[in-house]
Amino acid sequence: MMDDAMPPGVIPSGSTPVFTELTLPDGLRKEHKLAEGTWGVLRVLEGTIRFTDLQTDEERVIGSQDGVTIRPGALHQVATEGPVQLRIDFYREPDPQG
Repeated sequence: MMDDAMPPGVIPSGSTPVFTELTLPDGLRKEHKLAEGTWGVLRVLEGTIRFTDLQTDEERVIGSQDGVTIRPGALHQVATEGPVQLRIDFYREPDPQG
């Protein structure tokens, strides 16, 4: 089951531009993963997308004003379900060295 909780202390590290069904990069539609130590929150601003966690085969339809947390190293892909606007906010785990 997908868990939308992030660990405490993660630090915002950037966001993608707002993508539409026409501008969503092909790389996000295919199997991919985030780097170790990097978390993502996919936020749907308008429309819906289908998010698939390829490690558990769990699918979730994410609607307007919803999101899904993406864990580091978790294989996943997204598919658009018609007109959509979305962005991904990235967070990094703090450096254990301080």
